[in-house]
Amino acid sequence: MSRVNREAPGQAGVAMVSYAQNFEDVMLARAFAGCATGFYIDAGAFHPDVDSVTRHFYDAGWHGINVEPVVAQHALFARARTRDINLNIALGRECGEMTLYDFSPLGVSTVDPAVAGELHARGLASREVPVPVRTLGQICRDHNVRELDFLKVDVEGHEMEVLAGHDWDFVRPRILVIEATRPMTPIPSFSAWEPMILRRGYHFAWFDGLNRFYVRREDADLLMHFKVPPNVFDGFRLEWSGSGWQLLGALAVQVRRRLLGR
Repeated sequence: MSRVNREAPGQAGVAMVSYAQNFEDVMLARAFAGCATGFYIDAGAFHPDVDSVTRHFYDAGWHGINVEPVVAQHALFARARTRDINLNIALGRECGEMTLYDFSPLGVSTVDPAVAGELHARGLASREVPVPVRTLGQICRDHNVRELDFLKVDVEGHEMEVLAGHDWDFVRPRILVIEATRPMTPIPSFSAWEPMILRRGYHFAWFDGLNRFYVRREDADLLMHFKVPPNVFDGFRLEWSGSGWQLLGALAVQVRRRLLGR
């Protein structure tokens, strides 16, 4: 049985603050309304505040694991998310080491060379750095994760490898939020990994134009929360942090350099 409360996030009179780029946190807050505590894993966490799917839940008393391979971005989590476990690694099908194409400060760093090539063709610059790789299954075992409320995966084209590296018999996340389009495009990219998710006993719940949401069959009653998009009855407001303005400025610099051919 699900342990969620059916009240909407804003019904208690205090509007939730949404930090996620596409209202992913609003959709999750519906499903987990009334849960004072919970646990998440954010693969490709990027930033503790900007475009964060987990910031709302951290502020509400939850905690979890943030996986971020970019050193500078990981340092932000180490300072801001002291209740969380913050790992400066990449996730994959097997443990080892890979080359990270670091596009900082943009949130499109990737270990997929094909994706990196596409971003380079768009005029974006990166640097190559080695990064340790662990599997999601091993991370769960190392940190004794047996109950996982939601898993968010946003790894710029590397989603299949991350999902294939999980031990679905050891821990079954209640809800999955997986980026499902090619980086910086609306082109679908989920055909390679969705069949595996469905075979593992997950129901497709929602597509928001960027991510696909899935609910495990044990919590099929949560599907009722994914019938309509975020709306006024969710009782939320937006937050735009100072860090967000800094990232926007950095993006503007890259775009200007591209236009000027520098």
